[in-house]
Amino acid sequence: MSGASARVSIAICGCALAASLATSGCTSVPGQVINAPPESLRSIYIVRRGWHTGVAVPTIDWPNPDWSLLREFPEANYLEFGWGDERYYQAEQGNIWLALRAALWPTASVVHVIGLREPLLDNVHAADIVEVRIPVDRLQTLATAIEREFAGDEPNPTGAKLRSAPDPNRFFKGQQRFFFPHMCNWWTADRLRDAGCPITPWTVVTASRVLREARGFEAVPSSPAMRPQSK
Repeated sequence: MSGASARVSIAICGCALAASLATSGCTSVPGQVINAPPESLRSIYIVRRGWHTGVAVPTIDWPNPDWSLLREFPEANYLEFGWGDERYYQAEQGNIWLALRAALWPTASVVHVIGLREPLLDNVHAADIVEVRIPVDRLQTLATAIEREFAGDEPNPTGAKLRSAPDPNRFFKGQQRFFFPHMCNWWTADRLRDAGCPITPWTVVTASRVLREARGFEAVPSSPAMRPQSK
């Protein structure tokens, strides 16, 4: 990717994610969640892949076990969700025109889903990953928000996948429009806010900043008992 294309890529994948360290589901103290006993906590993972970020959730913890998307990835122990512009996100190599188109005009969106096996922290094959522990009621809110991101009554695959991402992975038609500044990393910030973290999703613009802010809510190092069992 050229330097100019990379700079535009940063812009179109920019998001907003700032921690206002107020009392809410997550705190800035690693491993602590307000008013939530340890046995009620569940793990989610903020994942960075290049300019994009996403959120991974253990399938065993998904609140709606009848969601049809779970059957699309029967061997997965985790589902990782990312969101972005329909044409730019599905392109194996972005270009300046696709980047400008995505940034300057409201465009159709897609949700990218990756099925991952455990142990996630060892085998995610991504640039970075942060584990965040959240109350089970906030996991319900997060999962509901993710399900609503898919267009139609059932997730509708576009037929595309990314060769650069782990298999299996698929794109699905998204519900929202993609436009500046509501872009891919802002989407991840919104999901963290759904999870109960006190986030202001319009104040941070890069994937690296998403991960840096997510570390304000990072879990203590996980033990095998905290990880979902293999299927």
